[in-house]
Amino acid sequence: MKILFASKNKNKFKEIKEIFKDSKFEIIFDDDLEDVVEDKDTILGNAQKKSEEIFLKHNIPVLSDDSGLFVEALGNLPGVSTARYAGENASDQENIEKMLKNLSDEENRKAFFKTVIYFFDGEIRLDTEGTLNGQITTTPRGNNGFGYDPIFEIGGSTLAELSFEEKTDISHRKIAAKKMCDLLTDTFAE
Repeated sequence: MKILFASKNKNKFKEIKEIFKDSKFEIIFDDDLEDVVEDKDTILGNAQKKSEEIFLKHNIPVLSDDSGLFVEALGNLPGVSTARYAGENASDQENIEKMLKNLSDEENRKAFFKTVIYFFDGEIRLDTEGTLNGQITTTPRGNNGFGYDPIFEIGGSTLAELSFEEKTDISHRKIAAKKMCDLLTDTFAE
């Protein structure tokens, strides 16, 4: 079964494709995918909206994801607004700078990433989630990854200090994607 991945983010696609490589599902990517406005108040709501809108336009099973960074000292913000934390078209650097500024006087740096993956094929709706616990550093470290990776630390290293393979092996997206792969396998068992 071919499943369209509802994202223009090639890094996310690479992670998802790797997880599904030994399954009976072929995850496909479309550079020209239209944008879906992420205006729901939860990451589950955004993932569901993406799957449904892309399915209606392409009439192919769709897998979508949405992720958020939840920081305890900030009341679990930025959460659903993670990509837009410093403004609607904020860069990764601007988001990181705002995060570090808002945590400058905080000792509690506990945080977690959460990913929700949503599947829709016109009839069946499935969702899974994965979380990765860590903490926010005081300064960025590392050159790999994207988003908040340079300031999210787990086991003494930021995600940006890990190789792609090391990060993928522990990622919240991998946890959610593996659960989804298993759920799809069970759902579409022959």
